[in-house]
Amino acid sequence: MRIIKVSATQSTNSLAREWYQSNKNEEAVCITAFEQSAGRGQRGAGWVSNAGENLTFSVIFPNPPIDVAAQFALSAAVGLALLDALKKLNIFSLKLKWPNDILAGNYKIGGILIENILVNGSIGASIIGIGLNVNQTFFQDLPQASSLKLIAGNDFPTDEVLKYILVELEQMLEDLKSQSHIEILRKYEGELFRKDKVSTFLLPSGDYLTGIILGITSTGLLKVKVEDEVVQTFELKQLKLLY
Repeated sequence: MRIIKVSATQSTNSLAREWYQSNKNEEAVCITAFEQSAGRGQRGAGWVSNAGENLTFSVIFPNPPIDVAAQFALSAAVGLALLDALKKLNIFSLKLKWPNDILAGNYKIGGILIENILVNGSIGASIIGIGLNVNQTFFQDLPQASSLKLIAGNDFPTDEVLKYILVELEQMLEDLKSQSHIEILRKYEGELFRKDKVSTFLLPSGDYLTGIILGITSTGLLKVKVEDEVVQTFELKQLKLLY
């Protein structure tokens, strides 16, 4: 995969989108930044990362073999590929926190933000944004954040970590052509944080909800069993898992 390195940008996803609009082709390309000043996460949150200590990059994936209605399967596949790469770096106790946070030992070490570019009702390209905490050791006001260094006790060359991840991503992108989306989602459920455990959620109203995570729907909604054995499904903005 071609790798484009930049010293600084506001957001690698935004830069990748601009690059795609000017350089439409059939090959996947990775854009990685030494410093990202305005990275984006889920729910409109920012992604804060110390310059040079972590990985902030985006992969432009033209014409993914994914229908718009099944686009969560791509997010699930990316999460699984990241877990495979991190296991090869001897990082364990990994889980995927719905919808697309990467956890190690119950601490968040990374996140995924996928933005799809639609062309005539189909996905013309997927911008796969990934932030991974590699060597950062202090996270102000983020008690649930961690990094590969904090977990493993040693530094990691960021270029080497990136290569491990891109190898797994390229294999995942190739497998998408033949792998069942249902199979991908079942594998995702097998790595889902707090699945089948009683958990507490925060609702937009400020109220709390207690329930058991059962899995996800084909479109990526979270299935939660609440009071009286009722199973409800939730979108990202409808609840937040507390941990």
